[in-house]
Amino acid sequence: MTAAAHQRISYDTVPYPTFAQRQTHPDRLAVQATLLGMTPAPVERCRVLELACGDGSNLVPMAFHLPGSEFVGVDRAGAPIERARRMTADLGLGNVRFLQRSIAELPEDLGTFDYLIAHGVYSWVPPEVQEALLAACRRHLSPGGVAFVSYNTYPGNHLRQMVREMMLFHVRGVDEPARVLEQGIALARFVAESQSKPDAYGQLLRTELERFLTVDGNYLLHDTLEEHNLPVYFHEFAERAARHGLQYLSEADFHEMLDWGFQPEVSRTLGQLGGNRIAREQYLDFLKCRCFRQTLLCHQGTPLDLSLRPELARRFLVAGPSRPETDRVDLGQRTPERFVHPQGASLRTDWPVAKAAFLLLGERWPRAIPFDELLRLALAGVPEEAAGLPEPDAALELGAMLLRAYASGLIELHLHTPAAIPPAGENPTASALTRWEVAAGRRRVTGLYHSTMSVDDEPTARLLGWADGSRTRAALREEVARCLSDPAEIRMPEGRQAASLEEARSFLLGSFDRTVDRLVQVGLLVA
Repeated sequence: MTAAAHQRISYDTVPYPTFAQRQTHPDRLAVQATLLGMTPAPVERCRVLELACGDGSNLVPMAFHLPGSEFVGVDRAGAPIERARRMTADLGLGNVRFLQRSIAELPEDLGTFDYLIAHGVYSWVPPEVQEALLAACRRHLSPGGVAFVSYNTYPGNHLRQMVREMMLFHVRGVDEPARVLEQGIALARFVAESQSKPDAYGQLLRTELERFLTVDGNYLLHDTLEEHNLPVYFHEFAERAARHGLQYLSEADFHEMLDWGFQPEVSRTLGQLGGNRIAREQYLDFLKCRCFRQTLLCHQGTPLDLSLRPELARRFLVAGPSRPETDRVDLGQRTPERFVHPQGASLRTDWPVAKAAFLLLGERWPRAIPFDELLRLALAGVPEEAAGLPEPDAALELGAMLLRAYASGLIELHLHTPAAIPPAGENPTASALTRWEVAAGRRRVTGLYHSTMSVDDEPTARLLGWADGSRTRAALREEVARCLSDPAEIRMPEGRQAASLEEARSFLLGSFDRTVDRLVQVGLLVA
């Protein structure tokens, strides 16, 4: 049984759940290109093309927050394009437009773009459309442009393809999407729960079943049970891109290219590849059993510099939520301190200036600080004798440290950051974009930093929907509490249920300011 034996599931009748993808933002693409020696177009004044854009949930927020840039979205399905156009019109945006076209039939006069995005499409179209996609990257990417292409990879997808093919065999001849989903999951459950031995096969099936039961059903239909799901080895993708005049730049997540976490002999062995980046990346996929890649491409012949020179750090704004492991950090001594990201990345340093810099980043998160300002503040925060280096040398040392921290995922580097980053004021205000998303019934809303937050409780949705700047914090608090009608709407500490409506309202009133501060932190309230 192959994927081609099952009919295509229409994106018009079964909507694909879409939302903002931070890793596709021009700022992320520009940072990666700058780190590797390119001079990308300014994020504030660029042209962006998204292929298979769906309903615009990724592209419209970019256009909303980057009014000086131009955006074009293309998708074959009519219903998503109509939703994208309606969202654009409701928000009054004049810098984004949407075309209902196949990737293989893009208009000749489309022009060139500084950033091209093809997220979640390459592996889910037939081979001839895959070739058309890479040809479009070649044709419509500006000379210094960056293309983002995501796709499923082997060896990790060998395991998932096995489960997919079993499910497709079971639903052969079933046409109605709801039944396809129901029967596909039923088969996965039957096979997983029939395993009596605690072996690798049983563990694989149970892991996949757990994944199926936690994702949106429409996502599962399109990603796992679609007609086409064609993973590739990375080296195959790189060779196909090269045939279209494109070269490998990097991964959208820089840390994915590192061999950290393996034993030193692994790094030494990979180092024997003599600078062959394609082979090294392929071996990393073998080591990590990688299932998915988010690859950046540029034109062949574009000069790249892979040395990651410390002075590059001066070009960036720096942000990071890192926190020290200890309560008191000694900035006067070479006492080692480990700084940890909420998602687990960490870095250890004993240099007082670096410790002061990471403390500043944590205190100001999510606001980004220009490198030179961060250096100045960090130097001012430690005793002169503790700095240990004159300012020019300290700049190089801090630059090298920050590049290591970025590579590990501890901090973020930016070339652009939103100007409207507020304090928690007396008249909390959500952007028109966020209020539109809430009014449309969406439960994943987009913040200033092109990241999304799940709004899965009604009081927070009401707060964001009503926070148009006309109400004070106190008025919003009372209005949200007054509309509370069910204790189950409130998420109490430790997951317990409120005993009464009065208890739920009391908790809501008492935690309201903390909720507002949290929404500021994730960029859902703006100046």
